Amino acid sequence: MTETVWMMPPHGQGEPREVEATPAQLVPLMITGWSQCPPPEKENHVDDETSRNSDLLR
Repeated sequence: MTETVWMMPPHGQGEPREVEATPAQLVPLMITGWSQCPPPEKENHVDDETSRNSDLLR
């Protein structure tokens, strides 16, 4: 399995992109101003139809 990293475009313009962590992929991006960044956070949605445990609400 190939390792990947997240890269942010120059000046924060645009969305981060996951790319292979190889020189062939990273060097051209870094030359044009891209930099490594943390992966985007996944959104957590509460399912309104999930049964609730009243003990957790106390």
